[in-house]
Amino acid sequence: MNHKSETYSFKFSVITAVYNVASYLSEAIESILCQDIGFKDSVELILVDDGSTDSSGKICDHYQALYPDNIKVLHKPNGGAASARNAGIALASGRYLNFLDGDDKLSPGTLSAVYHFFSTVDDQISLVSVPIQFFEKKETAHRLNYKYKDGKNQIINLNPQYSYVQMSIASSFIKREVLNEHSFDTSLRYAEDAKVIMQLLLEHPYYGIVPSGCYYYRFRNTQNSALNGTKLHKEWYLDCLKDYLLWALQTARQKYGSIPLFVQYNVMYDLQSRFGVPEIPASILSPDEHEEFRTLLREILRSIDDKIILQQRNLSREQKDYIISLKHGKGSLKHCSNDIFFQYDCLKLYPASSYLLKLFHAEISDNNLKLTGAVKFNRRFPNPSALYVRLHGLLKTHTFPCDWSADTSSDFIFDGTLLSQFLNFEVRIPLRLLRRQTRLQFCMTCDEHSVIFKNLRDEPGFPDILSSSKNSYQFCVDSDSLFLKRQQI
Repeated sequence: MNHKSETYSFKFSVITAVYNVASYLSEAIESILCQDIGFKDSVELILVDDGSTDSSGKICDHYQALYPDNIKVLHKPNGGAASARNAGIALASGRYLNFLDGDDKLSPGTLSAVYHFFSTVDDQISLVSVPIQFFEKKETAHRLNYKYKDGKNQIINLNPQYSYVQMSIASSFIKREVLNEHSFDTSLRYAEDAKVIMQLLLEHPYYGIVPSGCYYYRFRNTQNSALNGTKLHKEWYLDCLKDYLLWALQTARQKYGSIPLFVQYNVMYDLQSRFGVPEIPASILSPDEHEEFRTLLREILRSIDDKIILQQRNLSREQKDYIISLKHGKGSLKHCSNDIFFQYDCLKLYPASSYLLKLFHAEISDNNLKLTGAVKFNRRFPNPSALYVRLHGLLKTHTFPCDWSADTSSDFIFDGTLLSQFLNFEVRIPLRLLRRQTRLQFCMTCDEHSVIFKNLRDEPGFPDILSSSKNSYQFCVDSDSLFLKRQQI
């Protein structure tokens, strides 16, 4: 359908599913009223009170009385965000739709910037997105905002730009006409918005971006980022995987014969947060449901290319290693010169030497240089038998054993499996062995094989220079060595 053949009463319909957001709703509404596109002439606000038990419904009615020509209010029994948004779509008479959440807000120039861009590319795309900025408890940019780094309006072609994920319906602006054929899946508690967007992008893998707009996402002061509500619900582990992620992969394969990279990347991006859950309480998943969750993980991963898994920006080395092992099996432990790694057919994963080694402190004590630090250790590798420092002198190499122990407070766990932890170490090196130029390498013995660490970093507090009664020692940290330069005082 060509929307130009239709008559629209407004440029935008902003649909807000309202549920117990009385403390924030007025701020959200005011952000629409003050849009510089001109609220009365250009914007329709549809407030769907989804069975609120606080004063949210009264706030909706108050604003509707102030702007009866622009604001519609629907009071309905609670049915979830998907049903509220569907009800709002049925009432919409704007050319473009947005789904602002009741505790968030838009920057004043967002609608005008989006409308201007749509007016130049309307026949090419059905969706435009703007950056997301968190506010209140934390004030940071959303991690997907790299899409907007060029700072210019443009059309994204997801075939080459497959990592430009768009999942938020709230930061999207969509042609009214395309939502005649699509609605929000009311069976989904999570990802119902991402599923609608995926439906649109599977049909036409292009969308627009407008970096000058901004969707302000309220990260509430009451939210606990370590264990937010989604991780406490069965649907996030099962329904979302079955009815969104697996659905997306299967639908893409049926449509294209193979799964486009943008679908794979989108699915893996959504899936990755599950690998940050240390434990899944039995109160959330029964043993059978837990096994179903693990089976779904493997099934989804088998449809995702290894490179897509390894390209995820928010997964650690040990997480990616573990995910690859879920997909392919344990893998083979391989040795090479001063290193060990896991290999899966032709895929060589992160060697032990590539994990971070942090240098915390250095001091001179009892004619010794004392160094303390910690190295991140992938617990899929065999347990190390020794940590040591190798000193390269002019004529001879010296080895100094470290006192070391596992720092259990740093344990990184997924679903009861220890993936990594830091090994704290301390070593003493006699000052008499430190020459004008000295090189130190940090090593371990693992599976009876030597590993030289190649990802060194000095932490805040690690000195640039130390002095004794006779000499000063200047430190320089390279990727695989700590260099010392001695000068007489």
